[in-house]
Amino acid sequence: MASTAEPFRDPLADRALRWSATLLVAMSWISAGLFGAYILAFFGGMAVGGTPGRWNQSLPRLHEAATPGATLAIGAHFVTGGILLLLGPIQLIGGVRRRWPAVHRWCGRLYVGAAALAGFGGLGFILAKGTIGGPAMSLGFGLYGASMMACAWLAFANARARRFEVHRAWAIRLFALAIGSWLYRMEYGFWFLTMGKWGHTNDFRGGFDLVMDVFFYLPNLAVAEMFIRARRGMGGALRWTASGTLLATSALLALATWYAVFHLWLPSALDGVAAATG
Repeated sequence: MASTAEPFRDPLADRALRWSATLLVAMSWISAGLFGAYILAFFGGMAVGGTPGRWNQSLPRLHEAATPGATLAIGAHFVTGGILLLLGPIQLIGGVRRRWPAVHRWCGRLYVGAAALAGFGGLGFILAKGTIGGPAMSLGFGLYGASMMACAWLAFANARARRFEVHRAWAIRLFALAIGSWLYRMEYGFWFLTMGKWGHTNDFRGGFDLVMDVFFYLPNLAVAEMFIRARRGMGGALRWTASGTLLATSALLALATWYAVFHLWLPSALDGVAAATG
């Protein structure tokens, strides 16, 4: 007769996974908060100062007077993206879910709505004017937006159906996607720090640019899947592997954040503040 005993659980592996996940969430929140401040200062400052055309310093063709619909769509993408970056880590904290379930539910509704709007905004921009990187970038970014909307719906639908374990899995996948826009810039910063601009061109059609059309979100989903399966208790080896992956990700994130803040975000943020107050 088959054994019904629970598989052996390594308490040390459990603890390592929990703390490595906590460290990554904390590092993500710090970095995302700094990125959100940059978005507010630069894009908001340029808009208030009447110079939204300078958005193109961040990514060419973001703002063009001939396509106001695309500008509105990408503006919605930025605003809702900021909400996703700041709320996402809160939604993943177990203590908040257990102690203040109403807060978790209402923040979750806002989070899902923001994810849907971010996806619609990004897709609207692509449909209105395409992307600077051409068909490859448009396809990669379009798949990203559609995936985010799908995960948002599945997270919401499973929560409503009270399938909470399935809901949490889709919520983790959604968070992994939601941080993609921020990671896109982080990964470029890390690449420039280590490799210069090798593989990058001004029209975003170089070898590295083509990889980045999907790299800013597909590896996130792979890490999310590893974490989801490790949480389900699929053996100590997988938990140790997941812990090591999360720790390595935290270290790379810390280095990329340092570079992005002092070499990319801070100078642009100060320009935005000067435009708004000057």
